[in-house]
Amino acid sequence: MQRIQIQYLNANNLKVLIGNDWTKESLSNANTIEKEFLNLVDKTIIFDFINCLTIDSAGAVEILWIKNHLIKDGCKITYVNIDENHSKLLSFYEKNLQDKPQFSKKEYLFIERIGKWIIEGFQGVGNFLSFVGEMLFALLKLIISPWNFRFTAFIKHVDTSAIQAIGIITILSFLIGLVVAYQSAGYLAKVGADIFIVDISVMSVFRELSPIITAILITARSASSFTAEIGTMKITEEIDAMRTMGLDPFIFLVIPRVFALIITMPFLVFIADMAGMAGAYLVSHFQLGISLNDFIDRMYLEISVNELYVGLGKSPIYGAIIGVVGCYRGFQATGSTDSIGKLTTKSVVSALFWVIICDAIIAIALTKLGI
Repeated sequence: MQRIQIQYLNANNLKVLIGNDWTKESLSNANTIEKEFLNLVDKTIIFDFINCLTIDSAGAVEILWIKNHLIKDGCKITYVNIDENHSKLLSFYEKNLQDKPQFSKKEYLFIERIGKWIIEGFQGVGNFLSFVGEMLFALLKLIISPWNFRFTAFIKHVDTSAIQAIGIITILSFLIGLVVAYQSAGYLAKVGADIFIVDISVMSVFRELSPIITAILITARSASSFTAEIGTMKITEEIDAMRTMGLDPFIFLVIPRVFALIITMPFLVFIADMAGMAGAYLVSHFQLGISLNDFIDRMYLEISVNELYVGLGKSPIYGAIIGVVGCYRGFQATGSTDSIGKLTTKSVVSALFWVIICDAIIAIALTKLGI
């Protein structure tokens, strides 16, 4: 059992379970424990000692320091289920307790900071690969017993992650196609190559702009949502409760979300392609006088269908990246709800970073292959 567990009863009331031994030997991670309470302000807090085994002088001082820190931040503290001897010990030290001295933050040398950054980077990679491995193992179990797949949860995430995003994706893709065509029209008109606006618009929208714009929007909507939802469940111990009941959180929480994005991303990109083409056609027609028949004929005769397939083919990969990163960051949540905000930001940034890296790798590979 952890030394402390924070249970949120409601918005303003919470319970802190004091567990295990609070002794000099066992408080090597006291700084980590104290960080859990830094953002609790104006709360009513119950310290429950029902699982507390031993308290010595060092443990009593640590508990009282946490209590005084919370009182300074406007919190009201009460004790429940405390042993009589523990209560006497805390009362004795409370009469003579002095504020904990503030130590200056340790400064690392430049080379130490580099080493620390490298070590943390390898640890992060290891944790992510462990998460992916657990997800793949859960997927293997689903292949063996497909009736355990959470189809209702899958449909729910298809709705929230994809269907509800169609409107904003359509509008933004239409505007992107319109802008690309408008920027190209002025130059093409000068050199008498008006019809080439179709080539430029179709290739740029189909091959790159629609997939990447769709991925950015879905990252902003879904990766952040996945992190916040799973992170909240992690902090409120719902995920631990699922494991206690023998339920695999990867089957219930991760795989339906990831599959929803993998399957729906090609449809979203196709909708973005059509909207982008509509914007490009409007500019072509009103700026350069190109009719709808000429626009479609040029697309049919000069543009390979591979341009469409490339964009659609990349989109499931982007969906997998967004879904996995969003869920992974949610499982990293610890302590208070403050960590959820930080992890949500990391989720969006990380997903966008890897989507763009993946896009660059695919572009180089396809160029080398002549596709």
